[in-house]
Amino acid sequence: MRKTIFLIAYLLVSQLIQAQTQKYFKHLIFRETPYSQTEGRIPLTEKEAKNVNHFELSYNASNKLISVEYKYQQNLITLNRSGILDGKKALAPRTQIKYEDDKEIRTFFDVNGKQTINGMGVFKEVYSYNKKGKRIGLKFFDKNDRPINNSWKVFEYKWKHIDNNSVLEKRKNVSGTNVPMRPYYKFYNVLYKFNDKGILISMNNVDKKMRLINDETGIAIDKASYDKDNNLISFNFFNAENKPVIGSFLETAGGFATYNDNGDCLKYATTGLDGNYKIDKRSNNAYSSYKFDSIGNLIDRSNYGLNNKKLKRKGVTNVEYVYDKDNPIELQITIYHHTVPKTTAIDSVLFKSNRKIAKEKLIEDFDQLLETLKGHPEQFEFIDNVAYNRLTNAQRNKLIDSMTVKEFYQIASPIVTSLGCLHTRIVDVRFFRTPPKYWLPLIVRFEDGKLYAINNCVENVEMTAGSEILEINGVSSRDIYKTLKSTISADAHNQSFYKGDLNVNFLYYYHAYYGFGNSYKIKFKPYNSKKEITTTFLIDQPVPNYKTEIVNKPRLSLDIKAENNTAIIKIKNFNYFPRGRQNIDFFKENIDTYMARIKKENISKVVFDLRGNRGGNPECTKHILSYITNKDINFYKDNDLNKRRNRPTIVKPQTVNNISTSNTYVLTDGRCASATAQMLAIVKYNQLATIVGEETGGTYSTHPGRRAAALKNTKLALQLGTERESVNVSKLPFNKGIIPDKKILLNVEDILLGQDTLLNYIFNQ
Repeated sequence: MRKTIFLIAYLLVSQLIQAQTQKYFKHLIFRETPYSQTEGRIPLTEKEAKNVNHFELSYNASNKLISVEYKYQQNLITLNRSGILDGKKALAPRTQIKYEDDKEIRTFFDVNGKQTINGMGVFKEVYSYNKKGKRIGLKFFDKNDRPINNSWKVFEYKWKHIDNNSVLEKRKNVSGTNVPMRPYYKFYNVLYKFNDKGILISMNNVDKKMRLINDETGIAIDKASYDKDNNLISFNFFNAENKPVIGSFLETAGGFATYNDNGDCLKYATTGLDGNYKIDKRSNNAYSSYKFDSIGNLIDRSNYGLNNKKLKRKGVTNVEYVYDKDNPIELQITIYHHTVPKTTAIDSVLFKSNRKIAKEKLIEDFDQLLETLKGHPEQFEFIDNVAYNRLTNAQRNKLIDSMTVKEFYQIASPIVTSLGCLHTRIVDVRFFRTPPKYWLPLIVRFEDGKLYAINNCVENVEMTAGSEILEINGVSSRDIYKTLKSTISADAHNQSFYKGDLNVNFLYYYHAYYGFGNSYKIKFKPYNSKKEITTTFLIDQPVPNYKTEIVNKPRLSLDIKAENNTAIIKIKNFNYFPRGRQNIDFFKENIDTYMARIKKENISKVVFDLRGNRGGNPECTKHILSYITNKDINFYKDNDLNKRRNRPTIVKPQTVNNISTSNTYVLTDGRCASATAQMLAIVKYNQLATIVGEETGGTYSTHPGRRAAALKNTKLALQLGTERESVNVSKLPFNKGIIPDKKILLNVEDILLGQDTLLNYIFNQ
């Protein structure tokens, strides 16, 4: 009988062990209160976790957390390597969690597996739960199971659940006296509010009737915000009237943090009411900077003042941590630096970008440029000969001395763009080789002559998305817009294209004309505010990788909205070449697959989202047209050009999965040009679909481009328009874009709210 019982017990234990699962993360979500669950951020696969520092979270068959380990490979390592703002304060290299009835018991182990105290100085934590399985209390004990205060002088936490996302917290010490959150943070009765994911979004100091009250420093609310990876990126203080104030133990208005892709906190700063740096009382610095190696080890930390100069703390300017290269779990030495280098290293990127070119070489490039432009088949179509000569003479007279490439570009680009030809352009290719850290950290949108930030990568918590940018480096946004327009090539000088292309390629146009610097001074109005704030962004300070989401958007995708019986085909561009037919076939095969699915699922509305699509290969556009027409369409004009190129001028309808009977829509904006605009001209002329959005930036006719020789000395790249190419829509105006059937402008407010007014219009049809 005993053998049978033992066998059953053994099998049960074996099943439980097998049911355990592990999850791996670079970091843990920030926890201000021990009520919050211990959860990971920046997930890793098991393979990815093998050679970097990581948290391994283990769960039992009931999906309850049973252990948290901080490891490199199979070795436990110290928690301080992960930097700051991790939810690790109450943990140890290994935290073991057991469940007994209504209790959760946590014990802690060091890197050698020996039981120890956690980061809050306690040997054991015991949580209590109510019948609904929610946490209602926590107590701390020493190694002899005697009650003990943690390092914040708290022995016992008690939590009362107000609603699904709110908990009221009170604390007592071992003497039974009510104590604040921390000895230096004088919130007593704290109402914690969480989002639907259980992440803390605010701490609220309240009285017995749950009314907000100010603490002794004048604050009542501490609000937090997070990025998409659940990194804590900012916090702000408010009084009981919900107005921003300076207070707390920091005596600041809040602060912010920046991270790398691994979730390592690179910078922690405190700010004033204007969002700029403010010295915090506790550490006596404006911000702290951190560096990490590829494994995730903290390798350097330093502190800075308001002037962005390193500060000495206890005689130390920065601390360097050196690990064994062959065995990274071993910290070899900690180096305390006591001096700041007096000389600043020359920035090679900025040095090269500001290098001067001799006047005679600039004149040589200027003459080469004018000679190249003579090769345009219709050079004076949108500017007459007299005006062109006046412009070129005026620009030539500016070549009075040696210049940088940027300065020469300022002179040359208006000449190129004066031709009014989209495919005749001059490009400073250095931008694409310049690391993003030198770029202005903004994604912007022009609207009604004003400039708005769509993101917030400037290190100022007041500059949220939607802020109006008034000036950059002393130049007004209106002047920036006017100036950059003169450097953009557009067919027939189309105003819609200028705005559309600037909204996508602002960073290129800005830096090609204004160059790069080691800092950028930005004057702005916070979103929905009249106050004006000036802040400075330094290139050497870390900012989020704000380009990732934009760059990584798919070029071609299908999204079925079943609830609206709508298929949305997003086509970023038609540039599926020049590597031959193979890429065109890839495009066609994907479109074929999309159409088959649309037919199979009996989708009644089909949307081709071409917003931002600047053009590409007409073979792609003709393939789409073949699916939305039920008759032969004359595509190209029957002229000598197309005869010489042996181009088929007829688009024949697809006989399989043709959607010409569906409600078809095409979404447009000012950046739709070249082959995209020509396709839209065919759609408009033949009434194949309803066009929704803005006037396109291109017309039914354009000059396809060919590469010309780069300028000899400045290396500026050139492209020259060739013989005019038109589609067969003679009734449309020659000097305007394609006018939508339903004009709808997507504005900044829509973007901030995540609303797509164009799609909403179609859904409601």
